[in-house]
Parts: sequence; C-alpha cells; structure tokens
Amino acid sequence: MNIIIAGGGTGGHLFPGIAVYEKLKSLGGGIKVYFIGTERGIENKIKDEYGFELFTINVKGFSGKSFMNKLNSLIGLFNAAKKVNSIYRNIKPDYVLGLGGYISLVPLIMARLKKIECGVMEQNVMPGLSNKILAFLGITVFASFEETKKYLRSSRVIATGNPVREKIFKLAVSESTKKNEFTNKKNLSIFVFGGSQGASSLNNAVMNMLSRLDEEISGNITVYHQTGERDLEKVENFYKSAKISKYEVFSFTDIIEHYYLSSDVVICRAGAGTLSELILLRKPAILVPYPFAAKNHQEKNASVFSSKGCFNMLKDNENLSKELLQTICKIFYNRDLLKYMYENLKMFAVKDSALEIAGIILNNNIKKG
Repeated sequence: MNIIIAGGGTGGHLFPGIAVYEKLKSLGGGIKVYFIGTERGIENKIKDEYGFELFTINVKGFSGKSFMNKLNSLIGLFNAAKKVNSIYRNIKPDYVLGLGGYISLVPLIMARLKKIECGVMEQNVMPGLSNKILAFLGITVFASFEETKKYLRSSRVIATGNPVREKIFKLAVSESTKKNEFTNKKNLSIFVFGGSQGASSLNNAVMNMLSRLDEEISGNITVYHQTGERDLEKVENFYKSAKISKYEVFSFTDIIEHYYLSSDVVICRAGAGTLSELILLRKPAILVPYPFAAKNHQEKNASVFSSKGCFNMLKDNENLSKELLQTICKIFYNRDLLKYMYENLKMFAVKDSALEIAGIILNNNIKKG
C-alpha cells in the first residue's frame, strides 16, 4: 500500500504529518509512505533524520500577493501539476494526505481528478484559502478543532485533533493520571518560548516584565527561556544582571517536553501545534498570539480556549509587558488561577489523533480493496 503525504514548509504544517507518518510506519503491513514538499521547506532539512523519501515541487503562496506574483504563482501551479502527475504515475498512491497550506493544493487536486482517495489536515480553527478550495471540492478535512466545522459546512469535516509527536503523546497519557499541584509550593516556574525561531517582541516584553517584579517574586521564580538564535546573546546578558533566582536560557530545544513538565505556567505564541501540546498536557499558559499571522489565525485559535477558561490571552502590543507583569503577579499570589486553567483543560480528552487519521486512511483502502 502506497501513501503520499503532501505539504510542509513550516513545522506547524509538517510535524502533524510526521506524527501520522510514524504511526503508519508502526502499523507495518507493507505500507510505504512518501512525501511531496519543496526544497526550501523544513521537510527537505529533516528528511534524512526521519528517513522518508521526498519529492519536491516548486510552488509559491497565492494570497496577499501582487498581480505579477499571483501570475507567477499560477504558472508555478501548472508546472507543479505536471510533476505531481509524473509522481503519481510512478508511485501509484492508494491515498494522498495533505498537510494544509498551498504546498498541498496541487497534489490533492490532482488526486481528486485521478479519483485517488484523499484528505487534508487543518491545524487552525479558521481554515486557510487552500483548504477552503479543497473542502469545496469535497475532500475530507481532518480538523484539529471542533469549531472548524462551522467554517466548512459544505465539506466532510472530521474533528480528529492535531497529531503531536509520539513522545509528547506518551507523556500526555502518563501525566493524565497524575494530580497536578499548584498551591503547595512558593516557587513559580515559567517556560517562555516563541516557537523554534523565537520571537523578539515576546522576548523583550518578558525581560521588561521580569525587571519590574518585586523582590519577593523575583527571588522565588525559575524561568526557562527559549530565545531563538537572533536574541540569544541579548537575553543571556539580561539574565546575568537580573535578580531572578534561577534561570536557563537557550536558543532552541529538542526536549521541549522536559520544560513543559518543569514549568507551572507557559508564556508562548498560539500556533496550532503548541496549543495541541498544551491541551494534551493540561498545561496552564499565557498565550500571546503572533499579530501578523495570516488572517490573524493565532488569535482566533487562542480565543476559542481562552473563552473556555483554559488559557489567558494577551495581545502583542505596547501594553504587553505591563499586562504580563499584572498576570504573573496575580498567579504568583493566587495559584488557584493555575488550578482553574488546569481543571478546564480536563474537558478535553487525551486522544491519539495520529492513530485516528491513520485508521481512517487504512479503512478507506480496505473498503476500496
């Protein structure tokens, strides 16, 4: 059985696909999985690490571009279609899974035209242009959030959740049976990160906030701060002179689960992958959505859960450091605020989204066979 996973570009799109890929591999049974992506995407950088075969196409985003750029994008789509057609002729896929975004558009349209079973993942609450087009064509959408259904009423939408890395899922399963304690210790541990590349505005706001804490709080907090490569030296120099009791500063980490477990509260962006991990681990968080995300999708993601009392949401503007200061002070002196978020996060079941999507893919092909 041959399966193609199409898409990538960013970790937010690719890593849920990697989770499904790993699940399919674990199921065995003669399953072969191939990827379609781009040379400049993250998929080309990690293909050897994960051991998958990658076919590349040259496509560019369409929305928000000038007329000439849109014209060039259309030409690129036609050229990509020819290459995808050649890939399908050689691989003869039984199923094509798209990861959302413009990279998966052509492979899924071609699969639909060739009557190949297919589906597409939607990581955000509000679907993007590519997935709206694919949903209109009747392609199944695997949605991370139940709320996505109201934006795609004409399509078959299955709320599977957003697949996360196997080690995060295993941790969520083990941690789900443990009681989280927020009130029996004085120290407050904070994990700050803006994604794999960091986030300068978030870094600056956090440093400003920390410099304004009173002595009681600054002497009783631990901060784990992922900065991104660009801000590493600046943030390191800040902590060397700050009156913070304990801290760790690093540009990137591949053991993020360690810092999730070590922290009482997380300060971070609101990408779909991050939200999925926080929800699974029932980790209280202060979300600061990236203000320039396409169609403001991070704020829409965060709003769904802040409205249910799962997280606090702050806007990334000139008041951010002041509001962070107020929020951290409230949490330090009233740990029941963390317990409140934790209890609300328990409304979401720990589910193996990667297994659910893999099962649907395999069942479709069993029925077809």
